[in-house]
Amino acid sequence: MLSNRLFQRRRWAALPLVLLCACNHMATARESSGRNSLAIIGYNYTNRGIDSFSINGQGGGNIRVSSPTSGGGGTVCCALYTPGSTVKMVRIRWQSGACVFKEQSIFSKQMFDTLHLFYKEQEAPLEVLATTNASYMEVHFYPDGSIKAAVTAAMSPPRLFLDEQRRDKTPYPRCPDDREPAQ
Repeated sequence: MLSNRLFQRRRWAALPLVLLCACNHMATARESSGRNSLAIIGYNYTNRGIDSFSINGQGGGNIRVSSPTSGGGGTVCCALYTPGSTVKMVRIRWQSGACVFKEQSIFSKQMFDTLHLFYKEQEAPLEVLATTNASYMEVHFYPDGSIKAAVTAAMSPPRLFLDEQRRDKTPYPRCPDDREPAQ
């Protein structure tokens, strides 16, 4: 059971108590090779939700638009990290947009709208803030399009406290010719 003080420190993440316990257990796992399995957490300071992201191919889940009290995402398992590593960059892939197209159900022949996601990839600097007890790999998506990653001992509070009213609530546009774009 988490202590009340620890729970109060982490309440901004709005995660269920069970998930916090599970992620803390996973975050401290050590492999025989000396690598740590770090819990992945995303912070979204942009104006639209991110349906999925990954760090070096390890899935990071989805991230809502951050609010004054939350970075927008929960934790998922796991990014591998070797303490003392000289790695200075990580590869981040994230959902950067979408369009909507009509698709026919193979069962009922009924037409329905389907979301086609677009992705971007880029290298992001990795800041090591925890030289011992590394437990989390954080990814911060900033409004200017920049991305930063950090290795931390504990979940950090959001780095930016932006007004939740900035959230873009407009629907995604229709895809050209109302068809799924080619991959």
